Amino acid sequence: MSIGPYEKALAVTAPVLQSDVFEHPFVEVILGGELTPAVYSAYLRETYHLVQQTPYFLAAAASRSKEGWLQDWFLNLAIEERHHDRLCVQDLRRLGHDPDTYLAGLPGFGTWTMVGQNHWLVSMKDPAALLGFAAATEGLGATLGPKVAEAMVRYDFARPALTFLKVHAEEDQEHIALVRKAFDRAATSPQRYELMTATWVNTLRAYGQLFTDAMTRA
Repeated sequence: MSIGPYEKALAVTAPVLQSDVFEHPFVEVILGGELTPAVYSAYLRETYHLVQQTPYFLAAAASRSKEGWLQDWFLNLAIEERHHDRLCVQDLRRLGHDPDTYLAGLPGFGTWTMVGQNHWLVSMKDPAALLGFAAATEGLGATLGPKVAEAMVRYDFARPALTFLKVHAEEDQEHIALVRKAFDRAATSPQRYELMTATWVNTLRAYGQLFTDAMTRA
């Protein structure tokens, strides 16, 4: 029995997920009980700059997709992802930050890479490639999110500021099933599959860099 494109890509990306994300010192710090308010705040800052742009490149992907079903898929996800940046703002405020001051300036290289990659894919390549980005990010929320959210409860400073993590740990369980179906349906050629899978890999690498940026900034 042959496996579908999503399962095939999942196997290709698994080593990168393990090395660049699951084994990243940031994750080890959280699970090991050593997270500080400064590192968590820096993570929320980098995440804010990513999710603030997410609805824009998803909406752009919807407008540029030639397949009607893919237009609807990206548009629906763009609507689902709207205002998630406000969750980061809320959590940062509960951590004692003035969001206008703390969020000022440019994001780190990890976020910069993902935002730039996705706008480039939509405008210059194939919007369907963003299914690779969705597979990476929604997959992280579905697999790593619940474990991290559970570990975060041990930190007194973080308990009032877990809105973003809790919302994504729940929503991404549903989203990843939708991503799987869309990925399989969109992989209509070897070239498109390769682009979607490369986007998945590079997103995981960039996410690892986002973690590094958060630790460095703190």
